Amino acid sequence: MNQKPKETGLAGVCEVITASMGLHFPVDRWNMLTRNLTMAAAEFGFQHFDEFTHWLLSSDLEKEQIKILASYLTISETYFWREEPVFSALTNYILPELIALKKNGEKSIRIWSAGCSTGEEAYSLAIALHRTIPDIKDWQIMILGTDMNPKALIKAESGIYSRWSFRNCPVWLKANYFHHLGNGNYEVLPKIKNMVTFSNLNLTDNSFPSLTNNIYAMDIIFCRNVLMYFTDEWISKISQNLFHSLNPDGWFVVSSCELNSQRFSQFRAVNFPGAVLYQKSDKKFKSFKVVPAFGYNHDLPLPGPVVRPETSETKYPVFIPEILPEPVQVSSILWATENDLTVKPEPEVVSVTEPIEAISLKIRFLANKGDLSEALLLCNEGIESDKLAIGLYFLRSSILQELGQTSEAVASVKQAIYLDPDFIMGHFVLGNISLQEGKLRQAKKYLTNVLDLLSSCADDEILPESEGLSAKYMLEIILPNMQKLTLL
Repeated sequence: MNQKPKETGLAGVCEVITASMGLHFPVDRWNMLTRNLTMAAAEFGFQHFDEFTHWLLSSDLEKEQIKILASYLTISETYFWREEPVFSALTNYILPELIALKKNGEKSIRIWSAGCSTGEEAYSLAIALHRTIPDIKDWQIMILGTDMNPKALIKAESGIYSRWSFRNCPVWLKANYFHHLGNGNYEVLPKIKNMVTFSNLNLTDNSFPSLTNNIYAMDIIFCRNVLMYFTDEWISKISQNLFHSLNPDGWFVVSSCELNSQRFSQFRAVNFPGAVLYQKSDKKFKSFKVVPAFGYNHDLPLPGPVVRPETSETKYPVFIPEILPEPVQVSSILWATENDLTVKPEPEVVSVTEPIEAISLKIRFLANKGDLSEALLLCNEGIESDKLAIGLYFLRSSILQELGQTSEAVASVKQAIYLDPDFIMGHFVLGNISLQEGKLRQAKKYLTNVLDLLSSCADDEILPESEGLSAKYMLEIILPNMQKLTLL
């Protein structure tokens, strides 16, 4: 069979990657692609980038080689309870509605976390079910996590996570559903871990819906920050397969940055407080009413009919946080994706002097893999090249905290505040560290600084170095702790 000849250079490598995995790397992401391929080259036994790319262009990759390559090309960047408004919609509206519909029939719920990475999302879904269903032992629960990255799945199956994975999650989550192993590691409790199974799957395999891999008749599918990696052609095919893998009235969840009425036109968009989810349905429930859409990126077309549920208290029990002040469970390690890069690199050229955004992304990549010492070294080198890079001081503080070097972490974040006295996340982290050390008066001082600075921010203003936290959400995190500190 005649095949189209491959292009040479990085463009040709992109062609190979697209053909074998369906992943798409436009020119403005070639800088990131080059760095990741350089790291992959060592595992394939190559010392030089050019030798590795030449081999990629001249070889037919085997299945196992594709899996190894995928582990470097997909970013395993996730954490528990990511995008809290989505989980609020899930526990306050969607699951209670689903439970009510199934209570008199077959008590079964099937959920798929497609592109589950290292498992935080899949376990978060299990926790959401455990919190929402009071008689969960009487139900048949199937939560499936799939990913094309085998290394990520190994970590997911272990169920062991460091503090990195608990940034931005509620206080109660780690306390109620994890066992502290020491050395900053936490293991998912068996009652949650046993609810989830993991499997290797590339969404371009066209192997779903199917009875053979148990991907069919899903009630809920999460596929967040996954489709953005694929070509438009594959996105169309995959979204159709996901649609057919859902039960009637099933729910489909993408990240807030992936909302698109044209791309997911087969679904109905439903607007919840702070979140928009898709449903495989045209019917309107009595508990829903039509209202104007809100919270959208106005550069995108509105997703057709939009409904929001009536606000009401859930009738299912929830966990209450501890009464005493607790350190706010938001780690200061804040991850960016390749979409955050604004630098347009020269393709095919590996620059010795990289922009700060690129260095920051590489540091986060290393830290997420657990290479903290190497990440710290690169962070220090970045600061030497740009002593005004506030984000790198902040990032270094996070790494130092994970390494147990608290005093050095405090010094680093104070350097960031020296450069910008109005750096909200810096004051916030110092307040959090003070809480952890039991220095309540000092914690109150730093958190008061945060409140003062937030008073000049709009509710929906995204705070620098906060990984998308709005000023309003930060207030919701801090105020309960401030109220407890005032009582002491």
